Amino acid sequence: MAFDLLSLGSQGVLTAQRQLNTTSHNINNVNTEGYSRQSVVQETNDPFWSAGNNYGTGVHAAEVRRGYDQFATNELNLTTTNHSYATERDGQLERLDKLLANSASQVPQDMNQWYDAVKAMADSPSDLGTRKVVLEKAKMVSAGLNDTHRVLDEQKAVTNDVLRKTLDRVNDIGRELVEIHEALLKTPAGGADNDLMDKHQTLINELSTYTKVTVTRKNTETFNVLIGSGHTLVSGTHSSELKMIDGDPDPQQSRLAVVAGKSLKAISSDDIGGKLASLFEFRDKTLPQVMDELGKMAIGFTDSVNQLQSQGLDLNGQVGEAMFTDVNSPEVAASRALIPRGSSAEVKVYIEDLSQLKGGEYELGFNGSRHTLKMPDGSTQTVIPSGIPPSFAVDGVRIEIAAPVGNGDKILLRPTRHAARDVEAVMADPAKIAAQSYLSSATQTQGKAEFAITSAGPLREFQVAVSPDSSQFAVLDMQGNVLQAPQPYPPTGQVVVGGTGFTLSNGASGGDVFAVSLNAATGDNGNLIRMQDLQDTKLMDKGRSSVIDVYEALNTEMGVQRASAARLKEVGRQEKEAAESRVAEISGVNMDEEAANMMKFQQAYMASSRIMTVANETFNTLLNAAR
Repeated sequence: MAFDLLSLGSQGVLTAQRQLNTTSHNINNVNTEGYSRQSVVQETNDPFWSAGNNYGTGVHAAEVRRGYDQFATNELNLTTTNHSYATERDGQLERLDKLLANSASQVPQDMNQWYDAVKAMADSPSDLGTRKVVLEKAKMVSAGLNDTHRVLDEQKAVTNDVLRKTLDRVNDIGRELVEIHEALLKTPAGGADNDLMDKHQTLINELSTYTKVTVTRKNTETFNVLIGSGHTLVSGTHSSELKMIDGDPDPQQSRLAVVAGKSLKAISSDDIGGKLASLFEFRDKTLPQVMDELGKMAIGFTDSVNQLQSQGLDLNGQVGEAMFTDVNSPEVAASRALIPRGSSAEVKVYIEDLSQLKGGEYELGFNGSRHTLKMPDGSTQTVIPSGIPPSFAVDGVRIEIAAPVGNGDKILLRPTRHAARDVEAVMADPAKIAAQSYLSSATQTQGKAEFAITSAGPLREFQVAVSPDSSQFAVLDMQGNVLQAPQPYPPTGQVVVGGTGFTLSNGASGGDVFAVSLNAATGDNGNLIRMQDLQDTKLMDKGRSSVIDVYEALNTEMGVQRASAARLKEVGRQEKEAAESRVAEISGVNMDEEAANMMKFQQAYMASSRIMTVANETFNTLLNAAR
């Protein structure tokens, strides 16, 4: 009997001691990040049968259990991913909003100063001093556009650098998880290393900030760790590697890929989640959108000024030259098309209608029998190029295929993406500003046709009249005498009469008359009046926006996106805090509870010790009685 009491007491002492040790371990790690509360599970020993009865044999510590709930942890991982995405997104848009509110806002201010200089020049159009001011303001406009585009391009480079560093950390986490899995495999069979599992979960929590994470059991000791929509980062004791590879079809637009063994698999960034998703979205969508709109504003301003320059006479009585880089020069038109490596295609993109011009990226493809064009909104349409060389028009641009597109080629078309970079004030001689309009007051038009003098010859005054049914046009002198017999309207290419050449586009109304006077008139400012009117003219967005309105709309759009991101960040913060609270209820260490446990297990320890003392006294009594 004494021996049974001694066994019962010793088992109780050992069990209480393990409870006290575990409680002390919890108290010591109360401030350890990622630590999960541990508790000893004690079980009754198997009884023994004697004389028709079961007699208890005491207690033992069955296992040390870690406070953990899979559902709560999964919820925390998901909310961490969402909050990380929203926080990164909010920070990006905040920086971009500051850029647009500060340095980029100088661009419309410079444009307004240019218009003010034109107004001042209109008061004394022959004064070289005021003409020089106009050219200086033009240089400020181009420099501002160049600088803003450069800053946006630097933001892209910075984002790429952050992406590389983030991927390095993700790969490090994958290797660290493998090391933990290898250590878990060395754990004695049936046991569990709770502290190692805490380190494992801490790494998973960090990984969740970078990307969406799913964890599944591979076996009793190791796990599979999947990212995004199911791409394996870790499988047991093997880890894959994430890296950046050349984009397709734009090699500069690097994309995400996973290396598993000897295979390389590209990953769509659309469903990767977390900080990575925000970085890709900022680089591939937000920055291009800003560049496109800034480029559209640059094209609208410079092309409209250049067009008016070509519709006036300078101080030397010559047709005005371009003040800014020609938006339709062969080099600029070719730069708007990104030809894939190995392709012999040659494509040029010309700006034809400012009111229809849109930002965004188009993708021209050829499948061997037909050309397709993927629009910025993701839709695809079939296009049929015609003419020599073949071309087709869409959204205010004309796409010319100078050399055939190969079967399977993907050619990116970016009409406005780099326009702010390419702007340059090319006029150096202030005398070449075309202050005088060569379209006299006798001009009467109702249509939208564009008339331009291409070369000034001996014929200095004439009229171009469109027939009432808009089917023909004729060239007349100022008295109405026919200089050139009626011809089909619209003319194809340049028309030359008396050594003077002109072009006339489609869109004229019946009875329109274009009256031309190429005789220099001192003090004439008719073309300057038209230039200053550009400030408020609704040239863009189907006649709804002026050039400066394009910037204001962009600024508003970025502000709306930032406000949305801020709200999403706040919602994400609340959801994450709620998930952390639920995990803390299960895994967190409560000092009051641990203090109560310490007292309870201490009393159990003392009581079991007393049993051992009683057993010893009883054994001694029996020995003394036997003498």
